[in-house]
Amino acid sequence: MSKPKLKVAMIPSLMDGVNYYRMAAWAFEMRKYKGIEVALMWFRYDSDPSTLQTWQEDFKSVHPSSRAEGLTEGQYIRFRIDQACEWADIVIWHPMSYDWSFEFFLEMQHKHQKPFIIEMDDNYVDVPPWNEAYHSFRNGSPYRRMGMDSLRNADAVMVTTPHLAQTYAEMNDNIYLIENSIDFKGDRKFVGWDTVAVRKHRGTRIGWIGGRSHFNDLMMVAPALREILFQYPSVTLCLVNSALKSSCEALKRDYPFEGLKNVHYSDNSVSINRYAKFAASFGFDIGIAPLVDCNFNRSKSNLRWLEYSALKIPTVASDVGHYTHTIRNGNDGCLVQAENLGEWYASLVGLIKDQARRETIGNNAYKRVKKDFNVQKNAPKYLRLLKKLANVSVPQDALDEEVVLI
Repeated sequence: MSKPKLKVAMIPSLMDGVNYYRMAAWAFEMRKYKGIEVALMWFRYDSDPSTLQTWQEDFKSVHPSSRAEGLTEGQYIRFRIDQACEWADIVIWHPMSYDWSFEFFLEMQHKHQKPFIIEMDDNYVDVPPWNEAYHSFRNGSPYRRMGMDSLRNADAVMVTTPHLAQTYAEMNDNIYLIENSIDFKGDRKFVGWDTVAVRKHRGTRIGWIGGRSHFNDLMMVAPALREILFQYPSVTLCLVNSALKSSCEALKRDYPFEGLKNVHYSDNSVSINRYAKFAASFGFDIGIAPLVDCNFNRSKSNLRWLEYSALKIPTVASDVGHYTHTIRNGNDGCLVQAENLGEWYASLVGLIKDQARRETIGNNAYKRVKKDFNVQKNAPKYLRLLKKLANVSVPQDALDEEVVLI
C-alpha cells in the first residue's frame, strides 16, 4: 500500500514577485520532497512581468477558452479551481479582490470543506493617503472590503511579518508567520542567487531595486543621496524599476536628481526566473532600503535586505518594522532613523570610504540570510505547518531536511 501524500493546492492572484515569494518559491521547493504533491495553479516563473494574468479578472470572461474546447475562459477557470479544491487536502489563496471571486471562494469553501488558507502579504488597513494604492484600499473601498472579508472567512492566515500578524490579530484567530526566504540553488529554469555574481565596475555604486510603490520612501532619502552624489562624483546612484521620474512628472514634483550625471536610471523588468541575474547586473556596492515610518511600512517585509544580502551587498535600511526585527545593526546591515537625513548621509559615506567594512557587512549578511532565510532550509518548517493545518498524516521522511527528488 502506498503511503498517503499531503496534497496542497495554491491559487496565486498574479504572476508577480509577491506571488512568487509567497507561494511559488515554496511550491517549487516542496515538489522535491517525498510525501507531498503541490498543484500551483497557472504560475509560470518565466512569465512576462508586465502581463497580469490574473484569474479573478478572467473569471467572468465569456471568450472561448484556448485551453478547453467548448468552455469559455471563465468556465475553464471555475472548473480548474473546483477540480483543485476537490483534489487537495489544503488550499492556499491570495486575498480576493472582487465580489464575484469572493463569492466563489465561499462557494468552494462550503462545497469542499477543506482548510482554506489566505496568504496576506500587505497591510490593507493602514495604507497612507500618499501611497499609490490608497485609492484602491482606502476605508470603504471594494478591494479593501474583499481583502478583509477573505481574511475573516479563512480557516487560517499566513503573513510575512510580526507587525502584520498583530495588525490582523483581531480579524482571525489563526495567524501564522511565514517570513520570505531566498532560493539560493535554483533549478534548470530558475536562476538561483548563489549562481550569480555582482558585476564589477569602476567607482562605487549605491543602488535601489524593487517595486513601483516606494515613491515617498525614495523621495524621503533623496536629499541625502543628492548631497552625496554632488560631493563624491565617483559615486553612482542606480535606481531600478523605481518609476521615480515618471511619478515626479505625474505628481508635478521636482525630480530630485535633475542635472546630475552620476545617476543610472532604469525602469526595465524581467521575468522572476531571471531576476537574480538581473539584480546582480547593476553592480551595487551598497543597497538602500528606505521606508517612511508609518504603520503601513512597519508591516513591510525585509525582502530588500534579503535580496541585497544574497548578493553580498551591504544594506542601509530605515530602522522600521521588519528591518528592525531582523537586521543586526553594524553586523549584517546598517539601520538609520527613517527620516534623519544626517544619519543616512553619515552611514552611506562611511561605507563609501571603507571598502573593507562594506565587504565584511556584505559577507555577514550573506551568511545570515543563507542560514535563516533560505528556501531550502525553511521549506521543511513550511511543510510542517501545512501538515498541521491540514490535519493529515504525512511520512516523517517527507519532512527531513535532506530533500529527495521525485
